[in-house]
Amino acid sequence: MPATLTFDDEFNNLSLWNGSSGTWSTTPAYEDDKGNGASLPSNGEQEWYINANYGPTSSVHPWTVNNGVLTITAQKADPSIVGDLGYAKYGSLGAYHYTSGLIETNHSFTQTYGYFEMKAQLPAGQGLWPAFWLMPANGAWPPELDVVEALGKDTSTIYTTVHTEETGSHTQQALATHVGDYSSGYHTYGVDWEADKVTFFYDNKEIYQVDTPADMHSPMYMIANLAMGGGWAGSVDGSTPAAAQMNIDYIRAWSANPYTNGTEPAPAPSSDAVGNSTTDANQTLAAPDAGGALQGGSGSDTLTGGASGPNHLRGGAGGDLIQGGSGFDDINGNEGADTIHAGAGDDWAVGGQGDDFVYGEAGSDIVYGNLGNDTLFGGSGDDIVRGGQGDDVLYGQDGNDWLSGDRGSDTLTGGAGADIFHVFSGAGVSVVTDFNAAEGDRVQVDPGNTYTVSQHGADVVIDMTGGGEMVLQHTELSALPQGWIFGG
Repeated sequence: MPATLTFDDEFNNLSLWNGSSGTWSTTPAYEDDKGNGASLPSNGEQEWYINANYGPTSSVHPWTVNNGVLTITAQKADPSIVGDLGYAKYGSLGAYHYTSGLIETNHSFTQTYGYFEMKAQLPAGQGLWPAFWLMPANGAWPPELDVVEALGKDTSTIYTTVHTEETGSHTQQALATHVGDYSSGYHTYGVDWEADKVTFFYDNKEIYQVDTPADMHSPMYMIANLAMGGGWAGSVDGSTPAAAQMNIDYIRAWSANPYTNGTEPAPAPSSDAVGNSTTDANQTLAAPDAGGALQGGSGSDTLTGGASGPNHLRGGAGGDLIQGGSGFDDINGNEGADTIHAGAGDDWAVGGQGDDFVYGEAGSDIVYGNLGNDTLFGGSGDDIVRGGQGDDVLYGQDGNDWLSGDRGSDTLTGGAGADIFHVFSGAGVSVVTDFNAAEGDRVQVDPGNTYTVSQHGADVVIDMTGGGEMVLQHTELSALPQGWIFGG
């Protein structure tokens, strides 16, 4: 089948969607394109994607074009607009202190099958997470095609992923590919999506192929973005570039692969094996020592990440045992009562749905229970421990930890270190067992929330206007120092 060029933006100028015309929308399709922008709080991301059509933040323009290159810039938010980022939409999930850009063709271009390609120079830096991907025009999820995802803290590896729900639950097949240093210059990232196969390419070299899922036969649109933070990418820190830039030379689409010429593909870069299970049986899956991605099925599976990571580990519907390695691990138990050990390293560990036990262990971890009555342990580092919905038990353990029970009736124990206990309007009831101002423990209230503080017997009680309560057991209000509670 001849390949016809169906979409081509060489970025000699930038055509943004203005509500009635334009190539690129700057707001995700599932959000109001006249609203104040968006982020993905479920990923723990730290950036706020600016909407080009939202007046109060129009002073920030993350997209610039120069000499045929589109640059998406992620940077610290201008203090004058921080109040317009995040809270109006996501409330207690947090303010956003970084801005970035996203472009997508949901208004202007969709296509079923074909070859989709971006030529770009991806950025290096802790917490950076650039991507080029496809999403269904009908608003469903899954499926999803991740042509490339990269983590700025490791510029030698790219990730390609096929998400599907063809079995009735979300599964994925993914590959981590070693490519040298992708940040040192421009490279092409492509996918050939056909009715029978999905094939990924790096610099026109085939790196991965899977069967096309049964739910991936409808039009999709293209997205390019530069995210910051989140469990997989890791938090932004002092080493992150002040103005991180993703440079895009072009984005194109064809009706078929334009590079097919009847010859064998060039040798591919080295790749890590990926495990994938969709069966009802209890599976034991292990990633290579250098790391990889594992997907459990509907049984009670045992997933073990590579010893040195990075690992992308997903349980299925059963009660799974998941063990991370010593590098970065992105773990989600999904459904079932799971036990998760994140291992050494700075990890992101999520229980998912079910009554889970989640251990952050060594490193500075993000530990999140999500749904169910969960028991969560931060470990020995400076951890973020968050309950979610359900009656949860949280232990910060060693280090300077941040703990939030969120919804439900929760019990919080900070442990050693100067810990912060978080409460907000509309939260459940959180009981703090070991508040110790002498160790530096404090209480954080979300900006804009109001509250009252009173002594009830041996305890201090913080009542939030609009619902929510925090009880500091065995604490004397009159003995608390200035600054023990902040925010609001």
